[in-house]
Amino acid sequence: MTDISAIATLIATDQIRALLVEYAQCADTGRTDRILELFAPDAVLEATNNPACHGRDEIRSFFERVGSSARALMDKPYMRHHLSSIHIELDGPADARATSYFFAITDTGPDNWGRYRDILRHDGESWTIHHRRLQLEGYSPGGWMDRHEAARDGDTGA
Repeated sequence: MTDISAIATLIATDQIRALLVEYAQCADTGRTDRILELFAPDAVLEATNNPACHGRDEIRSFFERVGSSARALMDKPYMRHHLSSIHIELDGPADARATSYFFAITDTGPDNWGRYRDILRHDGESWTIHHRRLQLEGYSPGGWMDRHEAARDGDTGA
């Protein structure tokens, strides 16, 4: 006899894992329109040292600012996010929570790292991010994130 609950859990966790990986790949390649589709229309994005973004328009602005910073502060705007220790908990057939670590590499090497904490929901067609907390835990001195944070704070390095 097939355990439908176990199969449904496996399918849901695989779909969520695929969403998290797609987010990272879209962020790395500047596919903002696709990233926005991974968020619910009323989603919230909270990123360390930034005001919370409410809804897709504010989330778009966040990613556009980050992209502009990468183009302005990197010799070669290149970034690769690596996800690890992905932990997914289903709270029901259409509700889940996930935590994962990220590690970003740029053209100069290891750059920044931290953790994503997500609340996800299934809308009947697909899983979407309803709330993402992007917790920056560290960055390399002189790397892009270091220069980005300094520029954002108005520090010219003088």
